[in-house]
Amino acid sequence: MKRLLLLSAVAAAGCYTEETKQPEGIGTFQVEVKGLYTTTTPRALLSVDNACATQHGGQGSVPAEVRGTPNCRYLIPRGAVDIDIDITAVDVKGQALESFNGPVSFRVVPGNLTGEYKYRWVNLTNGKATATVRAGQLYGEMHVWVQDEPPQVDYSDGGVVGGDLPPEPATRTYATGLSRSLHFEEPSIASVQTPQNGNQETAYVGTFMRIGRSPEAGPALRQSCAEGDPNNGQPVTLLVTGTDPGGFFVTDLTSCRVREQGIQGANIQTPEPSGFLPGRFNSLYIYNYSFPEGLDPGDLLWAVAGSVQEFTATTQLTFPSWTVRERVRLLPQAEWDKYLKLVPPVEINGRLCGYSGSPYITDPLCGYSYGNYKMESLESSLVKIRRVKFPRVIHNCDANGNGTVPFFCADTRASTWGGCGGTDNPSDPDLPERQCNIDCTLGIGQFAGQLCSERHTFETFGQFVVEMNPTGAPEAGLDGSVAARVKSVTAPVDGKPETPPSWASTDELDTNMLTRIWCDKAANLRFGGSNLPNTPDVPLAASTVLEHRLTASQGFVWASAQNEADGAVTCQVGQDSRTRINVVTKDAVPDLVVDCREDDPDATRAQQCRFLRAATFDVTGHLRQVSAARPRWMVLPRDQDDICCNPGPDMQCPKPIQPCANP
Repeated sequence: MKRLLLLSAVAAAGCYTEETKQPEGIGTFQVEVKGLYTTTTPRALLSVDNACATQHGGQGSVPAEVRGTPNCRYLIPRGAVDIDIDITAVDVKGQALESFNGPVSFRVVPGNLTGEYKYRWVNLTNGKATATVRAGQLYGEMHVWVQDEPPQVDYSDGGVVGGDLPPEPATRTYATGLSRSLHFEEPSIASVQTPQNGNQETAYVGTFMRIGRSPEAGPALRQSCAEGDPNNGQPVTLLVTGTDPGGFFVTDLTSCRVREQGIQGANIQTPEPSGFLPGRFNSLYIYNYSFPEGLDPGDLLWAVAGSVQEFTATTQLTFPSWTVRERVRLLPQAEWDKYLKLVPPVEINGRLCGYSGSPYITDPLCGYSYGNYKMESLESSLVKIRRVKFPRVIHNCDANGNGTVPFFCADTRASTWGGCGGTDNPSDPDLPERQCNIDCTLGIGQFAGQLCSERHTFETFGQFVVEMNPTGAPEAGLDGSVAARVKSVTAPVDGKPETPPSWASTDELDTNMLTRIWCDKAANLRFGGSNLPNTPDVPLAASTVLEHRLTASQGFVWASAQNEADGAVTCQVGQDSRTRINVVTKDAVPDLVVDCREDDPDATRAQQCRFLRAATFDVTGHLRQVSAARPRWMVLPRDQDDICCNPGPDMQCPKPIQPCANP
């Protein structure tokens, strides 16, 4: 018994308690935001919404601690932003860790780092550092992250782009820390569509976005526009403007106006009279992969969400979801278009196509320049083209039958058309097909003076080229949108019928171009050089259009009054650049036969073809961009009611198109 007690005592003496080892080392990073700035020189504070700025007496008076809060959101920037931060390493006990030395990297969520590598990392010394993070595509509730891991790099040609990167330490802890919430505006269609940094494609490719807000998710989103904009403070209102077999188009009715000079990289040839772009970057195509059952044109949505993508240079949301606000088809039929009336189609004319004050090589293709933000601002919006002509020739340029026809570009220095990205190689097997496509699309070469559309493109995609309303006197229904292109000449009268008539000439015109002349009174015309030509008079009745192609020796149009008693005569002269744009009617009006023959053995089909080619058409539809197409802008009518006809003399409209109400 004594032995047992002794053994128990010895065993008890051998038991002890060891304290658990306390964790140590880096736990997180304290990230303090000091300010957000533009990347301009000198830097400027990033702007906040107008309501907050007005409340504090202007942008410069908004306190730093108020900026970026839920009630004083930053405007979504159109370019990169510099974010100044202070960083402190913090150990696992929440104390400053002065022993931490080494590189840390940054990220922003949501958003993307941009610019040089020096804005993506910094070295901490004794646990502290001050840095600038450069980022873009910022919206909503955003944070700056600091992390003990390698910095984000860029890739090109299968490798890492070189730059100022830190030596990698032996180990990484992958500790992270983040800043307080920085609140930006919630995304809108305009923030997705508006070009950034001179790039016409969206900056948000691959980003999942929700545009708008359902009532259960919080108060309605409101527009933050410049002072004087009638939409400032208005609730975001999303309208379905049309549907098609693959999805639907939506427009933000209350989006802000955009000043024409306010977008970096804009190629402005002729300014808009209002000073604002014709569109507001406020429309978007929603690709649903199928017809959107239950949606109709005129419906309102609370919100739409999806992944932002570029398809043929048209921005769209894919894998979408949406919340319906109002179904107009539940209302009396007279009210189905009550919201659609609020978005009248914008007419596409020469000014929007990119006309300068005089003819230019790219005029035949409407909106050819990628810097044409007049057209870009209208992408996926409802537009209208007036008095367009449909093609008379549909020609196949796919000579080798491989199912492709090479597209082409302009060499503006040489004033020629050819391959894109360099001089054409004479041994290029695609050269004959490309030249065929050039000649057909532009109406030159073998198709000089003809309106031609390439057959392979027409049969594959349904698109065809139409010729737009020519430049000339607005009084005659012609396009006078660029005043510098409509030359005016006034021939005086002296009140003495017995004396020779007074003649006056236009400024010098481009030769070898089709010209249209309209005079307010009966006039006599002559065509020639800078001195009055000794040629027979060409009479022109009042308010009548005369078409005349100027020859190489005819650079001036001369005019005189036919009847001095009527007073001085004023004539307006416009030169036709034969500008084209694409149209697709196969879904909207499948019964309209565009590819027809006037000599068709079937008398009815031949007659319908003559009606089609003698008429001009007004076409309303959504504007879509296809970067590889020529022309690269196209109008997609929604249904038969979006097309009307101005029949030719003594003719009718082709079936099933109806005459325009006001031809």
